[in-house]
Amino acid sequence: MKSILFTCRHNLKLYGRLQIMNIRSITQYRADFFLMLCFTLFSQLCSLSVIGIIYTNIPQIAGWTLWETLLLYSFLLFSEGSVNFFFQGSWKIAEMINLADLDRFLIRPLPVGLQLLTARIDFDGLHKMFLATVLFLLSQGHCNICRTPGTLLLLLFFLAEACMIRTCMIWIASCASFWIEGSKNSLNFLVISLGELAKYPLSIYPFPLRALFGYLIPYAFVSFYPVGYLLGKPGMTPSLWLTPVICLIFFFFSRVALHAGLKRYESAT
Repeated sequence: MKSILFTCRHNLKLYGRLQIMNIRSITQYRADFFLMLCFTLFSQLCSLSVIGIIYTNIPQIAGWTLWETLLLYSFLLFSEGSVNFFFQGSWKIAEMINLADLDRFLIRPLPVGLQLLTARIDFDGLHKMFLATVLFLLSQGHCNICRTPGTLLLLLFFLAEACMIRTCMIWIASCASFWIEGSKNSLNFLVISLGELAKYPLSIYPFPLRALFGYLIPYAFVSFYPVGYLLGKPGMTPSLWLTPVICLIFFFFSRVALHAGLKRYESAT
């Protein structure tokens, strides 16, 4: 037990140091930072406008009001931003393999997975987290949520689980690059594209899509079930308590995918 705690603490320190190095390198380009902020705000405003247009003549969709859907949107957006900011390296495995950047990670006396996760940092994720927080604070005032310290702790727990599941999904899709030749991995873009559908209540979709989002690409556990539980929607509790199990399963398969991929990887040297 002590060795596990020591390893976790050691890896967290390494993670912090690697991310600080990334932040220092990126903040040298301030113009890019502000341009990305403007682009993020514009793209998210376009998405929010679509939701607003849908609800113009419809008071509810599958029992979800406009503000409840915006709450759902903010939850999903926050998880997306956290992955972009903290674990952007999970996106870049295909690029590292094709450019032989992976070789330098293999010769360092550091965990390869940790190096890959911290290989990139994207301030666009920070913008998304800020916008998601603002949207959540605005939306929750119009929703029936019990505002207690226990609810706050539960919210933080849900956000941590959502970030972990989303990171593992992208990680597993990225590791397919060890078997798929090419500088791009279409599985990454498929996972993210399906995430756009998860910005709406999943109860509006037919059963095959709900099953897909429930277990194969579990966006339901990223936003739909947690937010539905906070709002007191019926039928959310049984599925919600499966979330820790889904986290562990996807974490396990993400480790398996990396180790299997590294065994297959052929160094450029």
